[in-house]
Amino acid sequence: MIIQVTLMTCHKGVDLHAETAERVMRLRLAGGEALAGLFRAEFHTFWQDEDDTAPESVARLLGVGRFFNPNKHHHAHFRRESAGEAWYTANPRGGSLPSDWPGELVATDLPVGDGGPYHRLLGGTPALGAAVMDVCAFPLGESGPLLSGVVWRLVFVPGTSNPAALAVRLTEARGAKDGLLVNPHMQGWLIAQPDQY
Repeated sequence: MIIQVTLMTCHKGVDLHAETAERVMRLRLAGGEALAGLFRAEFHTFWQDEDDTAPESVARLLGVGRFFNPNKHHHAHFRRESAGEAWYTANPRGGSLPSDWPGELVATDLPVGDGGPYHRLLGGTPALGAAVMDVCAFPLGESGPLLSGVVWRLVFVPGTSNPAALAVRLTEARGAKDGLLVNPHMQGWLIAQPDQY
């Protein structure tokens, strides 16, 4: 059994990275006009075998200052158990993010509300009928003990056809007019279509 612990953080105010990427996607990339919103949360995951000592702790990550600043970030701490390999090793170039990722909530500073902390970190409940795709991007070749990356939430206007294919096209950088969020030469990425908010 592998225990995976994830700390996720998002900005309390405007996230300029997400705002700028959203603007570029809408104005410059084919299919970008269907984008209704783009949100981002950073994640930091560490893992160990069930009987081993954890290589890191969320308490330390929250206290260091590099991963979390209480003046500008919200955070949530998740725990996931899996019988197989770590979630990021299976098909890391466009494969599926496990449906139970990032795991069960352990703690958060977010107030209780609609959608749960994972969804609140990624922009909250989308408009009725909007299609939502989550893309988890991370550096390739990381062996631990801490894997850091970004979860991007792409929200498409209601009625967008084939949002999964459009998310892939907007995500993977392949040219000046194709993709923006992931450099496939350096980063792995997994994709999911969340079914509950």
